[in-house]
Amino acid sequence: MSNLLERSILMTIGAASLSRDVAEALAGELVGRGRETTDEGRESVNELVQKARDETRTAKSRIDASLQRTFRDIGVATEDQLEEMQLKIAQLEHRLSLLEADTTARKAEQK
Repeated sequence: MSNLLERSILMTIGAASLSRDVAEALAGELVGRGRETTDEGRESVNELVQKARDETRTAKSRIDASLQRTFRDIGVATEDQLEEMQLKIAQLEHRLSLLEADTTARKAEQK
């Protein structure tokens, strides 16, 4: 599943990068035609890049939320739940070792 998330994020970043390249090309063309000044062209590119970044953040948030729902639906434990289970296992192992030690001591006394 993390591979799916990684691929989705990389695709989004790639789309944003491609958008920047296209925006810069468009700005260069507009400047070349004299329709915009260089500063206006740069401003247009910056606006488009910022929009692409915002869309990337939004897409990442949607992907994260979707993955969390999917993980919850299929029963994948959260990190907090895993830590809680590890603590319970450690406690049970400790109790078991105490019981084993007690059993060993009783057997020794009986001999």
